[in-house]
Amino acid sequence: MAISKAQRKQQQSAADAFDAFFVHEYGAERWHRLRERLLQPTEYAALINAYVPSIEVDRAILSDEAAAAGQYTLLRLPPPPDTTSCDTPTRLLCLLRTDPHGSRPFPPPHPAADARHRLHTHWNLDAASVLAAQCLDIQPGHAVLDMCAAPGGKSITLAQRLWPALYVDHPSGEQQHRQRPSILHANEVDVARHRRLHANLTSYLPPTLFEQGLVDVLRIDATSPRAVHLFPLGEEGYDRILIDAPCSSERHILHAFMRAQQSGSIAPEMLAWKPTMTRNLSKTQSALLRTAWSALRPGGRLVYATCSLSQQENDQVVRAFVASQPARVVRSDHLWRFCERTEYGYLALPDHVARGASDPSPWGPLYFCILAK
Repeated sequence: MAISKAQRKQQQSAADAFDAFFVHEYGAERWHRLRERLLQPTEYAALINAYVPSIEVDRAILSDEAAAAGQYTLLRLPPPPDTTSCDTPTRLLCLLRTDPHGSRPFPPPHPAADARHRLHTHWNLDAASVLAAQCLDIQPGHAVLDMCAAPGGKSITLAQRLWPALYVDHPSGEQQHRQRPSILHANEVDVARHRRLHANLTSYLPPTLFEQGLVDVLRIDATSPRAVHLFPLGEEGYDRILIDAPCSSERHILHAFMRAQQSGSIAPEMLAWKPTMTRNLSKTQSALLRTAWSALRPGGRLVYATCSLSQQENDQVVRAFVASQPARVVRSDHLWRFCERTEYGYLALPDHVARGASDPSPWGPLYFCILAK
């Protein structure tokens, strides 16, 4: 159904306000360049599930024409900042396309054909998400909380580091006997998203982890002042925490607006956007950060992340938090290829051109900050 002239005017007015807001944040020249890149199709990488036989991964991903033509390569992740030593090798494998601006996506995930391993072979995601998870420096024996975990891609990424003895190609007899078991708690308060999260994690992680209570899917409102006491490990109980906070998700808004323009329809996402939405979300994000800090043990590390473009949801949230808590901002000298440095963290944007590179990175937007207690 065609939209009326008044509706078209209302939508365009919202889009103009949206652009004006980010022109103020980025400057006109940068915003128009970034906006053009954000409107391009989202580029995905493929996170390889280490709990599935490699031959099944090959069948799912590497047997198609793109792989035969050498169009896939492994992502070379930087080392985590201030990394701790570990006597058990772990891995985080992520495939990229060598032509990120091409039109061929990775195949969709599906269960392995091997009757003994019906887990899904890979998860398609923004490679910047893998980078944020890498910076947590997760080791076997850690207790990890993914505070806003749906749909589950980051939890699956974190899990790749926790149980190397369960890798299907792990040599027999090398099982590590640790006093502290690895634990992963994935939390999502929304009922439908919680259901999806549970389904995804059980599709990717070995059943024994759920049977032994090492992986648990929670539904706790982490913005509540008493939330820390509801998490199973309670106050100062977690070694590592990831907060992939709810945010404005402006790239999604832009894509919805573009589709609406092409079809002559309304984009409710653009009509709903207002500068006050960003300010209101920052209050939610601050509450999540306070809860995570209470749940983090001394010596632990957390990563606060959003896919927002706005400083109000990114550095400004962290600035207010570190002004009230003795948090140490962790820095890295190895992230320049992927993202730009901000006052407190890092921002991966699809117009970022690294030193010596000719083309911009296809990843993001993703902001993340690393805090140590």
